[in-house]
Amino acid sequence: MEPAQIARQLSGDGRIVEVGSGVGRLYRVWDGDQTHLVKVYSSVSAERREKQAFENLADLPGLPTVVDRGTEEGTPWVKFVEPGKWNLASLPESVSLGRKAGEILGALHSHDTGHLSNVAHGMDADWVNADYPSTFKRLERYRGRLHLPAEVVAKAAAMPPPTAGPPVIIHTDPNPELFLVNDAGKVTLFHWEWSTLGPPEWDYSRLLWLTRLKAGPDSAAGVVEGYGSEISEDELARWAVYHTGMMLRQTVEATDQQLRGADWLVDELTAAVDRLA
Repeated sequence: MEPAQIARQLSGDGRIVEVGSGVGRLYRVWDGDQTHLVKVYSSVSAERREKQAFENLADLPGLPTVVDRGTEEGTPWVKFVEPGKWNLASLPESVSLGRKAGEILGALHSHDTGHLSNVAHGMDADWVNADYPSTFKRLERYRGRLHLPAEVVAKAAAMPPPTAGPPVIIHTDPNPELFLVNDAGKVTLFHWEWSTLGPPEWDYSRLLWLTRLKAGPDSAAGVVEGYGSEISEDELARWAVYHTGMMLRQTVEATDQQLRGADWLVDELTAAVDRLA
């Protein structure tokens, strides 16, 4: 059964709207005047990973609230309390909302590691130091398809990897579009399948960099305030080089091999490399 069919089946009156993007398909479903979010997972293992994360992080502020879960023809789904129709990127710049997003991330990184079903040892500094050059070595073969200048890839590959601290629990993709906001200003972070152990700088730099781009400097200032820690502009640029390199690699190596929306990543990689050159 297709994800949209499952969501429609879980809706009281058949009305659904797909919400954002992510590793699972997320739909707003209506039941009269009431709405919920329904997530349809790409696999049983993805559902298991996220469920384990929810159980391990049950006391974390900003975690989605589960109403029900089940399986349709072997495809797992979960229904959440409506978290709000907005997100950090779609709303006007807001220090207070950025602060709440930063607080959620700070609380996550301070959380007792406990047990995550998808984690053996996670990512550490050695992993980052090995993956960074590998990322740009692999990107070299795709330069033509990405319209990526040779000198940008060469400069990025020659740079030292960003600094990675001791592993903590990280979300791995704290994109401002995944921080959903309700009318009362409550903020909820979605898509926890790939939460793992890794350097806190991975999450923090990704959220700060993408919030500046998608939500603006005021929201980004709120993220810094809420997280409670500074990061230098040069170190943020090093992480931006790494993040854009990984995202470009993932885009070009995707199974559909359609380079939709990759130009902004090329521009961001070029800008970050130029800053550090």
